[in-house]
Amino acid sequence: MLNYPFKFRAAILEEVKKPYVIREIEFAGPLQIGQVAVKLSYSGICGKQIEEADGLLGPDPYLPHLTGHEGSGEVLAVGPGVTKVKPGDLVVLHWVKGGGINAATPLYNFQGKRINAGWVSTFNDHAVVSESRVTPLPAGSDPMVSALLGCMATTGIGAVLNDADIHPYDTVAIYGCGGIGLCALSAARLRYPRKLIAVDVNEQTLGMAKGLGATDTVNPAKTDPIKAVRELTGGKGASKVIITTGNPKAVESAINSSSLPGDCIMVGVPPKGTLIPLDGANVVLKRTIRGTQGGSILPERDIPLYYDFHKQGILKLDGMVSSVFEFGRINEAMDKMRGGVTGRCVLKF
Repeated sequence: MLNYPFKFRAAILEEVKKPYVIREIEFAGPLQIGQVAVKLSYSGICGKQIEEADGLLGPDPYLPHLTGHEGSGEVLAVGPGVTKVKPGDLVVLHWVKGGGINAATPLYNFQGKRINAGWVSTFNDHAVVSESRVTPLPAGSDPMVSALLGCMATTGIGAVLNDADIHPYDTVAIYGCGGIGLCALSAARLRYPRKLIAVDVNEQTLGMAKGLGATDTVNPAKTDPIKAVRELTGGKGASKVIITTGNPKAVESAINSSSLPGDCIMVGVPPKGTLIPLDGANVVLKRTIRGTQGGSILPERDIPLYYDFHKQGILKLDGMVSSVFEFGRINEAMDKMRGGVTGRCVLKF
């Protein structure tokens, strides 16, 4: 049972290109149909939050607002109609819509001023979220690893297992080996491709990719990646290319690294309005280019499955965490992410 008004700390984006400010905000209550109150344990920091805070996604009509879309926590209370979770459950908070009620977004305020929030937010030590944005895991599950299943791990793994259709005869190139790329690489290894090539400008990241099963690594800062991938694949190019970066030049190189025929799966999102040069003749020769959102996951099916992969040691997701920051150091964590890190920075509540 929650006592109202329900008060908690939240990192508020008041202005783009400005640091987050941490305030105590309140939810007047009660919980509405389909709403779930959660006490957060961990939150990952996704590149989308960097872009959002830095104003790279265009005008933001919802300021001031809460952000964050991957986390873990414990259910405190549920609103009318909620059947998916109950108080005491460990849950993953995710941005991909799952089963359950898509509830009204919560009404928060600070000193009488409305603070906006979507169906899920994780840069806060408590949250009111939609039933459709939480998925339960068994008691005793690692909450830090669970947080990664809200976006990073599910996006990378899902892009491979749900979209890429990799076979042992394939050659695979992963362009961009940040957190999502490393998860994609780890999943691709489970398909035993003939070649598994990691492409990134960060040597530390490439070293980590080697440890996770990459057969070869390519650093575009030191060599032409198209030429390098072709040399590693007998002149043909990679039959499957997973593109986790949104850098337009890298996307162009990745596409041109693929074989004919070949498949390119875009996970990273270039800036809106970006045009990528494309040789139409190669499309006719069966070079496909398609996108995936959130790894095309079904949260209730895939989140428990991927966690089980981790628990069995098939995927080592805890090794994807590069740094853990206390919640009050969120701006420091954001700056570290901007500087480029191997894996994921997470916030601990």
